[in-house]
Amino acid sequence: MKKVLLSTLVALAAVSTGASAQTSAQTAAPAAQTAAAPGTNVPALFHKPVFFRGVVGDINVQVNIRPKADIDEGIEGEYFIFGNSHKILLAGEIEGDQLFMEESENGTNISGQWDGKLEGDTLVGSWMSADGSITKPFTLKAVTQKPAAAPAHAAKKAASNTAKP
Repeated sequence: MKKVLLSTLVALAAVSTGASAQTSAQTAAPAAQTAAAPGTNVPALFHKPVFFRGVVGDINVQVNIRPKADIDEGIEGEYFIFGNSHKILLAGEIEGDQLFMEESENGTNISGQWDGKLEGDTLVGSWMSADGSITKPFTLKAVTQKPAAAPAHAAKKAASNTAKP
């Protein structure tokens, strides 16, 4: 399993999606989606990209997780520490409400492990350094971005188009 996860981490490093969430976006909790989707043991929440914000120990983080091309192959993503632009890669598995991920700071070596449980729209569990010398609790809440408001000129144009016969 470690070879598969490590291979995924290396592939993620090579591909580097460049997708990043805006930290200034207002967020609101989505409805809990812990029920598994038909034909799989993966909660529906993880069948599309999902963002979590919370703490690992006392450090504020944002975790971005998405399903692999085949959800049965697991999940992947990255996280960052607020105030630090460096992204740390993630790859792992989720089955039912249990989550296991490995992280890599350099895209090659495993630098930590995440072992958690989904409770509603919140992930709770323990993060452990690769050598096992440091363990920290984590709590991450799923968030969604509010839709961006349309520019004022677009609203005026839409209003003028609806007024015409």
